[in-house]
Amino acid sequence: MRLLFLVLLFLQCSFANVLSAKDAFKLDILANEQALILKFNIAKDHFLYHNQLKIKLDNKDITALINYPQGEIKQEQKVYFHSLELALSNLMLDNYAKNNAKLSILYQGCSNDGLCYAPQKREFRLYKEGQIYKTSPYETMQNEEEQIALSLKDENLALILFSFFGYGLLLSLTPCTLPMIPILSSLIIAKGGTKPSKKQGFLLSLIYVFFMSLAYALAGILASVFGASIQALLQQTWLLVCFSLLFVFFAFVCFSNFNFELPKSLQGLIQHKTSKTKGILGVALMGFLSALIVGPCVAAPLAGALLYLADSGSFVLGGLALFTLSFGMGVPLLFVGLGLGFLKPGFWMEKVRIFFGFIMLAMALWILSRVLPLNLILLAYGILGVFFVVFMGLFERACNGIQKVKKALLILVLTYSLMLFLQGIFGASSSFNPLNFNQKEMEGQKLNFKTLQNLTQIKEKIERKEKVLLYFTASWCEYCKILDAKVFSDERIIAKFANYEKIKIDVSENNAAQLEIMKKFDVFAPPVLIFFDKGERRDKITGYITGDELLKRDL
Repeated sequence: MRLLFLVLLFLQCSFANVLSAKDAFKLDILANEQALILKFNIAKDHFLYHNQLKIKLDNKDITALINYPQGEIKQEQKVYFHSLELALSNLMLDNYAKNNAKLSILYQGCSNDGLCYAPQKREFRLYKEGQIYKTSPYETMQNEEEQIALSLKDENLALILFSFFGYGLLLSLTPCTLPMIPILSSLIIAKGGTKPSKKQGFLLSLIYVFFMSLAYALAGILASVFGASIQALLQQTWLLVCFSLLFVFFAFVCFSNFNFELPKSLQGLIQHKTSKTKGILGVALMGFLSALIVGPCVAAPLAGALLYLADSGSFVLGGLALFTLSFGMGVPLLFVGLGLGFLKPGFWMEKVRIFFGFIMLAMALWILSRVLPLNLILLAYGILGVFFVVFMGLFERACNGIQKVKKALLILVLTYSLMLFLQGIFGASSSFNPLNFNQKEMEGQKLNFKTLQNLTQIKEKIERKEKVLLYFTASWCEYCKILDAKVFSDERIIAKFANYEKIKIDVSENNAAQLEIMKKFDVFAPPVLIFFDKGERRDKITGYITGDELLKRDL
């Protein structure tokens, strides 16, 4: 914890001069009998972009009707320093605004240090009293992540950290942490030999969870500062291959005490590496990397903390919230480590080591599934499954009831492995639909998205189309694959969104164009669904959502 605090304090001091968007561009609205005055007080060394300023009345763009001051030229763009006043004459408001109209003010700015803020939007209710137009805050429905970000501003530190620990416990019940369980279990079994102690199992789990939490916190802070998802940047092919080889190494560690004829040099390397520092550094490294590479999982609480970080620049509070959130997610992992310490020694522990060794090999294939064709992965899974059932004793004699149950389960595993093998040979289109090889038929039963990678084109679609659905996805996003296979193929979902313009935005590469789009729509990582109605955002969903939950939304 001391290490985390020192890192967060260093980042806080490094970015101590970073202002929130509201502090950098303070907006005051003044009124008299002639006009409504929009006055921006722009902080020192900050500026607003002219082409990002938009004024709307009930979604009608009146920007072109307003007189702007001359401004200055910076990097071939017109900008405003110090202050900016815009007058909306009462005569214009009489023509374009009805009573209780919605006044929308959109703007974006940067600092001279190179920090650019996300596009801002302020909304007010406009009404007339006598000859003067007045405004009041316009009540809008906030999505879950915005509500969480707002709670970070209003609550005390203890309540914030307690709340985020609770969010983490809830997230631990989702698939976010599932890949971590076999990884941690295999590490403990590999290190503990035939009898991992309760103390050793819990200590290794604690180290794993601590560094996993540290990775989440640091990645979130860096993402809020630089605008790029660290998890996304780490989904490079060469990094994924290296990480999968690390899983293969730990699989060999599990197999090292079994009667596998590994080369003597490899056996010596394994014994040397696993004995060094009692495996603590290896477990810490795996915990850190697992959070970034294995499970880049986004949900509303995580996105809410990132939104608060991006808006406020408070790295200590935001980082502690992220750390507490991910530590809550890791609580089940602590129980896994403690539970493995209760295992009794015996010959059957060799089977447990073999089991987790094959799990590590399966994890290596799972990592490679992000860069290799699906049919090759399914083929490899099928072959691995056959080897698994053989080494787990499929052809050994069953002498009692427990062994017979075990053999029956191994036969089921063998059957499924052969199905995966056939899927790989015949080119199945999805691992969620065994033995369904009709790719065209599968595509016809899903929501038909149009892929766009240009921000201008996306904006035009939102402005011109009555209803628009934006879907942010990536090749390495596991939740996205489930959404594609399960939710978007649901006939009820297809019917519900039949009249929507459906746009898919693939952010797998995390390049400049994709980052620009993500920044525009406040997206930190996929999956994210954003719904627009007549140019206005109606709802935003961060993370996975079931078909039934999506149908309940008022869209």
